[in-house]
Amino acid sequence: MRTIFVFFAGNERGGAAAHISTLARAVVRFEKSPHYRFVSLGQGPLADAVATTGVRLHVIGGNALHAVAQLKKLLRAERKALLHAHGPRMNILAALATRWNGVPWTSTIHSHPYYDFLGSSLKSRVYPKLHMWSLKQAVGLFIVQASLADVLPTGTVLDVPNAVDLPPQSKTREACAEVWQKRLGLDSGSRLIGVAARFDPVKNLDVLIRAMARVKTPNTHLLLAGDGEMRASLQSLAEQLGVVDRVHFLGFMTGLADFYGAIDIHVLPSKSEGTPFCVLEAGTYGAANIGSDIPGLRTLLQNGQAGVLAPVGDSEALAEQIDQLLQHDEEREQYVEAFRSSVLPNFSPEKMLEAYERGYTVLEEDILRTHQFTRSS
Repeated sequence: MRTIFVFFAGNERGGAAAHISTLARAVVRFEKSPHYRFVSLGQGPLADAVATTGVRLHVIGGNALHAVAQLKKLLRAERKALLHAHGPRMNILAALATRWNGVPWTSTIHSHPYYDFLGSSLKSRVYPKLHMWSLKQAVGLFIVQASLADVLPTGTVLDVPNAVDLPPQSKTREACAEVWQKRLGLDSGSRLIGVAARFDPVKNLDVLIRAMARVKTPNTHLLLAGDGEMRASLQSLAEQLGVVDRVHFLGFMTGLADFYGAIDIHVLPSKSEGTPFCVLEAGTYGAANIGSDIPGLRTLLQNGQAGVLAPVGDSEALAEQIDQLLQHDEEREQYVEAFRSSVLPNFSPEKMLEAYERGYTVLEEDILRTHQFTRSS
């Protein structure tokens, strides 16, 4: 078997970071460590999380050219290697590092390539083109959601599930809600809904804030766990709509068990998603999910059987669905139970690792069949 070099940005946060740290723990748990090496571009929370698992970790740094040189050096030290990158920037660097040295590379695509840079008009014009160029150089690609295959420029596309590997909740849901009510200075009977997401245009958080202005259930509060370039504009929108006292910006958070345990509903109104970890985490800790009716969430919520699907961008319909679940506890609990019993079992660390191992076998067969990488085969 080739040595798998898992290449990622050390400062990564969010779903892709959870995917990589879960993979590192699975590699150790299922005794696959000798076949894997993890390579972090720079330090940061993800590099720290991977380091604690005990896998072999290399941290490289510097500018893009220096990082590519260091990556090449690591790959040359192995007789047979496969570089596995995560994220648009890492994919571009991977394509450059392997372009003329005969080492095959692959990537896991966590999100729609054309929606990764919506926050910047310049980046949104340049980076998607560079990213798609890089993906054409890959021997094959892994995807966390089937609909992503439609936009990828490669013949071999392999499915891999995200995985949930979370500590159990140490408090009751009532105790979690009480903690947050006190922390925010709210009445004990306040109803809490929320979302954990980066403040990026693709997440459509403005739609959620507009929905809050239409929610009729008294004393309902929205908790936004996350941060990003849209924070100021979202805060301004809350002020304009007169809901600033009911929309709470919590900033970036780690250890979200108490957050998910406190909210009755987790709402993700995105315009595009792969398989979002926040939905998996919310369902694990007992929050009912409302997600926009897009392929990734439609699949995850089993066409509305394990959560509510909302029309994309429709704040009025979203508000009605929030009110419906807040006012019907039994319906909300039915969605939670359906999610736990029929969705979560499909997203275990063991299934993630098994999918990668199967995929690497397919890629190796492709490499041998095409004789594309003569140096290492």
